[in-house]
Amino acid sequence: MNAPAKSSSELIRAYLDAVIRRDTSAVDRFFDPEVEYLVNGTVEPSANGLPPISAECRDALPWLGLHRGKEAVRNFLDHMHRNLEVTAFEAREVISQGNKAAAFGSFRLRSRSTGRTADISCSIYFELRDGLIVKYHFLENTFDVAAAFRTGGSWWIETDGAQRSIPAAPDGGEKNAD
Repeated sequence: MNAPAKSSSELIRAYLDAVIRRDTSAVDRFFDPEVEYLVNGTVEPSANGLPPISAECRDALPWLGLHRGKEAVRNFLDHMHRNLEVTAFEAREVISQGNKAAAFGSFRLRSRSTGRTADISCSIYFELRDGLIVKYHFLENTFDVAAAFRTGGSWWIETDGAQRSIPAAPDGGEKNAD
């Protein structure tokens, strides 16, 4: 069954709205049975040109990666929604040409484990076939997503000749890592 949207842009916006509403029928209404649903890259190097997700990133956000077929997309969405709630999505721009489209915007998430919210920039590449999404590649700022789930600890980063604690330590974040 094809999605009710008339144009590529309308179809994309309708799908993203369904994600926010946690509409469980969205997978059947918007996706081709052979959909390639990619979130931030693959676990291993792939032909799509994206570098693989680091093991640390995959451990922090285990729903990331490549999901093929409608059942895998359902499992991804279930896994993601068990961990976070998408409370807003803004597609600042949707560009479409023929069967291809791209959306650029941001979304707000709330971590179910910590209650923290984060505003995340994102971009999405789509390919359509017969009015259904056959390719969905989603890229987001994973550092900010992971930070919403952070329960402790910090990273020590050295840039511009200074070491900083990320997130910043209460005294301003500049310390010696010794």
